[in-house]
Amino acid sequence: MKIAICDDNKTDAGKIEFALMDLAAGIEIDTFEKGSELMESIKGGARYDLVFMDIYLGDENGIEIVNELKAVSPSTEVIFSTTSTDHAIEAFKVNAVGYLLKPYAEADVVKAFTRVKMRKEEENENVLVCAGSDRHLFRNNEVIKLESDLHYTKIYTDDGEMYRYHIGFSEIAKLFKGFIEIRRGVLLNMAHIKRIKAAVITLSDGSTYTIARGKKDYVVSQYTAFVIKRNGAF
Repeated sequence: MKIAICDDNKTDAGKIEFALMDLAAGIEIDTFEKGSELMESIKGGARYDLVFMDIYLGDENGIEIVNELKAVSPSTEVIFSTTSTDHAIEAFKVNAVGYLLKPYAEADVVKAFTRVKMRKEEENENVLVCAGSDRHLFRNNEVIKLESDLHYTKIYTDDGEMYRYHIGFSEIAKLFKGFIEIRRGVLLNMAHIKRIKAAVITLSDGSTYTIARGKKDYVVSQYTAFVIKRNGAF
């Protein structure tokens, strides 16, 4: 797992790094004192599974940095760290998975990280799709949506690819977890939903879908429950 710590206080950044060092093998940690430096790294090709983001970064605002980050790397998880609870609602709106209140204990960091790690492992489960002699292994979380196309099913992934298989929609749909059918023949990965406004859903790839009449309340309630379970209590 690759982690970034963005905090202009070296002591606070050091506390997080120390707490993470012995938690699991294969953890790589980069530290940044400015959000602009983090974004420069990401735009240069770096990808992080998790970012610990301070909200007060001198003349920068961590919430604004995360909005920019999510536009480039929507699958990156974020845990905010700050001296105030004033931004908890804003943190929730950008789908943060944690909110550490300074001064935090090592146990707080470990708890927040463990929640993200467990969910990452669950969402990154492999899904094998078999169509005749064709075999394709997908990660559950890389698939944005499934669409029925007559006797075929289209699978859209977060790298901009689309795969079309001569398999029934319901047969493929049952292989994936955390998806919701918003209308007949359209199944969306709730982890890739960015916004629901009125009856329109916007996904991480920018595509939009209208919820079928009569399904809005069900879709919204299911998505709300998913977000609460996914993020846990700050």
